[in-house]
Amino acid sequence: MPDTPRPALPIPGDGGIDAVAGETNKENGSMDFESVIHGRRSIRAYKPEPVSEQVVREILDQARWTPSWRNTQAWSVWVVMDEALSRLRAEFQAAIADGAPTGLDLRTTTEWPAACSLRTAQLMATRAASLEAAGEPSDPAAALERMANFFGAPCLIVVGFDDCLAEAYASYDIGAFVQSVCLAAHNRGLGTCIAATIVRYPDLLRRLLPGAENTRMVIAVTLGVPDLEAAANTFVRARADLDEFVSWVR
Repeated sequence: MPDTPRPALPIPGDGGIDAVAGETNKENGSMDFESVIHGRRSIRAYKPEPVSEQVVREILDQARWTPSWRNTQAWSVWVVMDEALSRLRAEFQAAIADGAPTGLDLRTTTEWPAACSLRTAQLMATRAASLEAAGEPSDPAAALERMANFFGAPCLIVVGFDDCLAEAYASYDIGAFVQSVCLAAHNRGLGTCIAATIVRYPDLLRRLLPGAENTRMVIAVTLGVPDLEAAANTFVRARADLDEFVSWVR
């Protein structure tokens, strides 16, 4: 893969911006900001084309300017590629097959506000309909199998923080950092998917990733060239209207 910015790629299935991911700046190959924000989506199917280390470095070099609490920049990042990615994928799949117990390092909730649960249900239904229309399975087992293959991505970025840090603010900073990674990748025509399921075996990650012994694993991000014909990448997305979650105080 060339080590230069890639042109914008078409992202079908999103109304006004679904035909083309964004207008490309002819001078530097980048998109305008609004196109980057609106065109980015979670990519759950990738082409086998590799992503070079140089391109990943450039993406992370942009993301390192993400703001953090008192400029602590407390994120720890592992880029997993090539043989290491194959080993991690194999061990992840074996853990699932063996029924190994899962346990995220961060606290999770089982109860969501009704509006949040409804949005999740709508997403799952829309995605399932797209997969079924393409003749692909949409059941939870099939979804986990695709996730265990990291959606075929040639690169995985794992992000965590030192165990001594306060969970709330360290997680907040990592969320901002990961968003920067995803936007920088999309700006290059690459796809990403932010996946908590991939860190569901944190002890496995601590064993395989160098220097991760005292790290709390927060999230993983798949990275690669999106397969724009895949049903998992073409369903129409939705977002809540501003008035559903914004209160104007004057």
